[in-house]
Amino acid sequence: MEDQFKRPNKLTGMPYESGFEDEDGRFFVKYVNKQGNDGYYYEEWAKDKETFLKKINKS
Repeated sequence: MEDQFKRPNKLTGMPYESGFEDEDGRFFVKYVNKQGNDGYYYEEWAKDKETFLKKINKS
C-alpha cells in the first residue's frame, strides 16, 4: 500500500501505526486494501485494547 493514500495521524503527520490509541480510546489496527471516495484507504479500528489484541492475534 502506498503511504500517500494512508490518512495521516493528526499528531505526527505520518500514517497511523498499529496500536495507536486515539482520544476516544480506540486502537488503530490496520489500513484495509480498499480506497474510499476521498482517496484514502479504509481503516480498521478496535473499540478497546482487549478487542485490539484479539484482532491482531487473528492476523
